[in-house]
Amino acid sequence: MSAPDLRKALTERTRWSKQVLSKRVQRLRAITPMTTATAHGVLAHQQGVKIDRYLDGDELRLVQNVLPAISQARNTVAADGGTGGRTRPQSSLAKTPSNGRTIVFPNNFSTDDPLLSDTKLREARDMAAVYPVLYVLENSIRELIKRVLSAAYGTNWWEQALTSAKAKDVKSKADQRRNGEDHMRWHQRRGVHPIDYADLKDLGTIILSKQSDFFPTVLGDARDWFDGFMRELEPSRNVLCHMNPLTPHNVLDVRLWAEKWRRLVEGRREFIPKATS
Repeated sequence: MSAPDLRKALTERTRWSKQVLSKRVQRLRAITPMTTATAHGVLAHQQGVKIDRYLDGDELRLVQNVLPAISQARNTVAADGGTGGRTRPQSSLAKTPSNGRTIVFPNNFSTDDPLLSDTKLREARDMAAVYPVLYVLENSIRELIKRVLSAAYGTNWWEQALTSAKAKDVKSKADQRRNGEDHMRWHQRRGVHPIDYADLKDLGTIILSKQSDFFPTVLGDARDWFDGFMRELEPSRNVLCHMNPLTPHNVLDVRLWAEKWRRLVEGRREFIPKATS
């Protein structure tokens, strides 16, 4: 079975024309970035089609990943009281008496910033659904590093284990950031542990500089996969965390890479040391 088979099953069940199907796909893609194939999967699921009969693991997971965003968007509309239970695309800006526009984010934060264009506001809403994926993924990598290196070198691993030239550079940069916060007593610290001051790229450097501690004992035979994973993920992370929008294609890539990382650590959970604190 394949995506075309799923689309056929969807149209047979609903009797939708190509035009109707296209409009419904566009409405879903206005709510959160997704491919047409993923939108077909969402629609099929909503119409009662058993999509796991047609999609493989990665395609199925992409559909499952966007379903919460669709549900959240509908709940937001319902709470807003403006549609009488009908779904409206969340990319359209709801009208307000003050200046004629507002946008509601997944957590019900809303804004009608007077300087930004409608396009930039929609981008902000769309990216708000992607940022948590990167937040969880990056911190999952940090947690893995802390567990593995604490188990191998003790709780003082940050000072003792980062001995290669590249790892020392990472340590020096993170320590400088951390020490710099001494001059900003009025603000909370970025993190508790020095690794909280390391960027995503730095986390990859730490793991690859201590790869004998991670591969194959902890993460299995995934050394080459991890290298590609970090190279693919870092550009999207940098775009988003510098407050710029990702394309729908790159949004899906981020979600797919995050899911692959989750499956990797889930499958190797028994080999990952327990948290020390």
